[in-house]
Amino acid sequence: MSVSYRDTGEIRIYALFCGGDRMDMAIFDPFDANVGAKMFNPYFAYLITHPNGNVLFDTAGHPDLRTNPRSRLGDGADAFDVVMQPSDWVVPRLAELGLAPQDVPIVVQSHLHFDHAGGLEWFRHARIVVQRRELEFARNPAVYQQGAYVRADFEHDLDWHLVDGEHDLFGDGTLRLVPTPGHTPGHQSLLARVKPGRTIFLLADATYLIAKMRQRALPGLLWSPDAIVESWLRIEEIERDEGAMLVATHELDFETSVPKSPNSWYS
Repeated sequence: MSVSYRDTGEIRIYALFCGGDRMDMAIFDPFDANVGAKMFNPYFAYLITHPNGNVLFDTAGHPDLRTNPRSRLGDGADAFDVVMQPSDWVVPRLAELGLAPQDVPIVVQSHLHFDHAGGLEWFRHARIVVQRRELEFARNPAVYQQGAYVRADFEHDLDWHLVDGEHDLFGDGTLRLVPTPGHTPGHQSLLARVKPGRTIFLLADATYLIAKMRQRALPGLLWSPDAIVESWLRIEEIERDEGAMLVATHELDFETSVPKSPNSWYS
């Protein structure tokens, strides 16, 4: 099976499961009743079929996280347990769809934390679309976010396409990048109008858990509480206006809530 718009005849979004880690509930909400419990935090990348070519939204974690997490994260690896199988990273997941990295001409990065940008080195041929502010911050992060950025993930000979603010990826309104700062200063989400009357809003880490966003419960890892709340208001405004389905990358109930690739997809 090979996946492209030519093959499917429609815009589809395939959720590529790329393993995850076990981390304290405090990261999701420092005041949650289950603080102290380890929760499985999934990693996902998303393959989008489009008439203008396949698009990848995020590249998830580097495969070395499975075999030697300290080689990527240093002492930060002690804070949680990575749980990945050999196929739990972006290249094997694309292969399940009959694709190689070269079949993806555009990669959009929501942000550059290690669990979202670890596969970039396999996409040196592609146009990498990121908010300018995110790349600047990733290269010189504040001390409280230094552990989340791994320079080895993104300091390659990449074809960066830096954007400032909202950006219509193909100029046709189908894929629109929406700045959603707060988790990081340059975080962006992707609004996909997959067909008339059907809009999927890939939030990435604009919120870890949609239920926590509804409660205005701040996560344990963020850049600006004011900015993230403002982004939540913007997300909910778009949700109302577009009738959008909200998809957060790290939902804890992903096993039942996410149609996982290769046999299921959002459309």
